[in-house]
Amino acid sequence: MPENSAYYQPELTLPDLLKRAAAYPAPLYTGYMDEKGEIDRQTYAELLNEATSLACGLQALGMLSGDKAIIATRQNRETITLLWACFLAGVVPTVLQPPLTFSGYNPAVEKLKNVYRQFGEPYIFFSEEMAETDGLPDEKVKHVNDLDCSGNFEAPYLQPGDLAFVQFSSGSTGDPKGIMLTHQNLMVNMDAIRIGLDLHFPDRTGNWMPLFHDMGLIGYHLVPLYCSIYQFHTETIDFIKNPGLWLDLMSGSRINVTGCPNFGLALVLRYLSRKKTLPDWDFSSMKAMLNGAEPISVQIMNDFVERLQPFGFRTEAMMPVYGMAEATLAISFTPLMRPSVITAFDATRLDLEGIAVEVPVDDPGARLLSGVGIALNDTWIRITGHDDSPVEDGMTGHIQLKGPGITSGYYRKPEATRAAFCGEWLRTGDIGFFYKGNLYVSGRHKDIIFKNGRNYFANDLETMACTVDEISYGKVCFGGTTSRETGHDKVIAFLAGSPGEKATETFRQLRNLLRANLGITVDELVMVKSNEIPKTSSGKLQRYKLMQRYLAGEFAETTLPAAILNI
Repeated sequence: MPENSAYYQPELTLPDLLKRAAAYPAPLYTGYMDEKGEIDRQTYAELLNEATSLACGLQALGMLSGDKAIIATRQNRETITLLWACFLAGVVPTVLQPPLTFSGYNPAVEKLKNVYRQFGEPYIFFSEEMAETDGLPDEKVKHVNDLDCSGNFEAPYLQPGDLAFVQFSSGSTGDPKGIMLTHQNLMVNMDAIRIGLDLHFPDRTGNWMPLFHDMGLIGYHLVPLYCSIYQFHTETIDFIKNPGLWLDLMSGSRINVTGCPNFGLALVLRYLSRKKTLPDWDFSSMKAMLNGAEPISVQIMNDFVERLQPFGFRTEAMMPVYGMAEATLAISFTPLMRPSVITAFDATRLDLEGIAVEVPVDDPGARLLSGVGIALNDTWIRITGHDDSPVEDGMTGHIQLKGPGITSGYYRKPEATRAAFCGEWLRTGDIGFFYKGNLYVSGRHKDIIFKNGRNYFANDLETMACTVDEISYGKVCFGGTTSRETGHDKVIAFLAGSPGEKATETFRQLRNLLRANLGITVDELVMVKSNEIPKTSSGKLQRYKLMQRYLAGEFAETTLPAAILNI
């Protein structure tokens, strides 16, 4: 449980936090950076007043404490203010990606309609410019300007054990599930994060991640407010178009804590490689850049640190971490301002025997993995075998968690909830091990590829594939299946690009590389469009979606079998 402090108080609910932050002696604020790099400030006192006004509007709609709401707005300030209106009114919100359009294949629309049904057909709040509804009932679609905020707000009675928020999973291995979080779940995990990052006034957090993702919303909005410190946000779409905005924000606003998963680091590296001249950035104030993609790409992380060092970025500020929405957010951190723990393991022993054996970094059979630190003080971690029995340190197995920050289950999905728990322990679906006191995450159980009696993690194949000149991170992924004709295991590689001589040569290089280094043979290369490689909101590859389309025959015209190409 959290240590005693002025921050953590068991009786608090989210509205209490906003009131506490609004009353802080210093005028704390949220800074919203636009695409031009200009920052608009909203003090926590202003947020409280604006959210209270909108809460009146929610009550005027007839919404009561415990009712549900979907927020799918496009601007961070609008999303945050409406979110707090829900919290103040006792309405249980979920934040989803706002659709840019309702035409064609659109994962954001699919998820919105799915959640709308799962959530009991609640009100959906769009930004004013979002006029399309694509069949959603007009009476259920609302805009902020539709709300009548002229009445008096009546604050409901809330308790720490009440449901506060539902985070719908990004669906990296299946349909989204509503992760239920109480006020207490949030409080204990936010306090554990505060301790792990030593957050205190006048620290400043900076964020580009979307608020419909748990790291963006909880990690970089709720946690700073909980700690009564400053926070800054740039819109995710602006970051993707121009990663330099985030770098400008970190330097110009003297950000202490930020975060960036693998795909964001890779995006920044590509941006920097294209620039002939760079600003005189200063990242010396940074004490923690949380890298929480699972598993972490050691190469991308090291390249990023090396590239930013000339601008004052300290190597020990890069912080590999582990988290998931079912644990509210954070599970384990590398100790603050300590170097990342990178270890080389014998890949064959890991894959065949499930044993972590350290080898020299230059060993040809080495697999480099980054430790993700130790459990936060509200969480217990264990590694188990397939029978849910704990295994010894140094043995790979299933990562399980327990603690007061862990969700009680999935909204209206009792079967999924039962399947997720072993008594009080949550099955994360991740594979990992402890070694010399550090937790290592190897990969997702559902992303294991079986070939010739051996298990391979798709992410390991992708990391190796990215050493081929023509292949970049996020543009390749792997899946496995069984041939209907022969009954043999098949390995499928998906690569962004077009079929042709160049693709054939890339396939030849990829196949030879993986066979020589990992002992696995790729049977088919499927060429796809870049935007056809689906990702979650945090950049994790949704490999199962590509495999579903492959098995349905949708890629028949762009599939290159190794046997036919004679490679």
